[in-house]
Amino acid sequence: MRNVKDLLGKLLWLSLLFLSCYTPAQAQSCSSNDSLRTCNLGGTHSLNYQPNTKEIAFTLRSRSAFSGRAFSYYAELAPLSGNSFTLTADNGDILDISFTLDPSNSDAQSLTLNTLAGPFNGSRNDTNASLLVEIDNAKTPSSNQYTGSFQLTLEQYFLVFVTDSETVDFDIILEVEPNITIRHLGDVDLSNSGISFGQAIEGHEDFCIGGIGFDRYKVNLSSGNGSTGGTGTHPFALRGASESIPYSISFSDNLNSNNSSFPGSQGDIAGSFIRRTDESCINENARVYITVAPSDWEQAGEPIYTDVLTITVSSQ
Repeated sequence: MRNVKDLLGKLLWLSLLFLSCYTPAQAQSCSSNDSLRTCNLGGTHSLNYQPNTKEIAFTLRSRSAFSGRAFSYYAELAPLSGNSFTLTADNGDILDISFTLDPSNSDAQSLTLNTLAGPFNGSRNDTNASLLVEIDNAKTPSSNQYTGSFQLTLEQYFLVFVTDSETVDFDIILEVEPNITIRHLGDVDLSNSGISFGQAIEGHEDFCIGGIGFDRYKVNLSSGNGSTGGTGTHPFALRGASESIPYSISFSDNLNSNNSSFPGSQGDIAGSFIRRTDESCINENARVYITVAPSDWEQAGEPIYTDVLTITVSSQ
């Protein structure tokens, strides 16, 4: 019985022990100036293209180096290369951007080249601030990543004299998620009405290929009744109740000429094509041509033949 009491006493004593661990605050990356500094602005910032407004959050303080009191400041932003606010992709494509400095304790102001913005209200302690980044949406990105390097300069003034200054370099990586789309693709009606023996039956369909985050695309065509997409003996085939008719198909990335490309045995169109519009795809910019040879349709023994043609486009 005594052994049981001793054990309970030990368990009770153990239950009163608490483990206390100190969890340090997340380390900040601050510029070296104690009186005029930013934290978490220097370095690399990855932004997503999709939101309308992109934000780089950091902290900022501006106080007198002598009294420690809040002291107003001015700001100027400059690119580390070139003479404009832009982001550049590996393929050379350029996006124009603009910046706004938005301290939580002062009114937001746009930052322009070779111009001091301000004055902004100072603060004795680190205060939340952000750089708002706007992308010129007049141009559709043709790459999935854009980069740029910039330098923010902060300055305190007494009359016309600079009393303190600080510079911070930072990089921006803009990520663009590629998206490709096909619109306005409809049915193609083929008929031998008005077609004389010895003439091919021809038809075509106009549609749109567009997207964002890429500059070129590839095309594959496959037939549900043909060997490119099914079990037929011909790459592309129309099928009736008990028999099939082969047809040929070609692709053009414009509507102005018949300089179209024919697919290989697996349905792939050789080469790649330039993306000409964005995701909205308002106007048609591509075409497929379908041809049934006279030697094939003249032997048809059924009134109706159909096929499901699949057009696959892949961003490059």
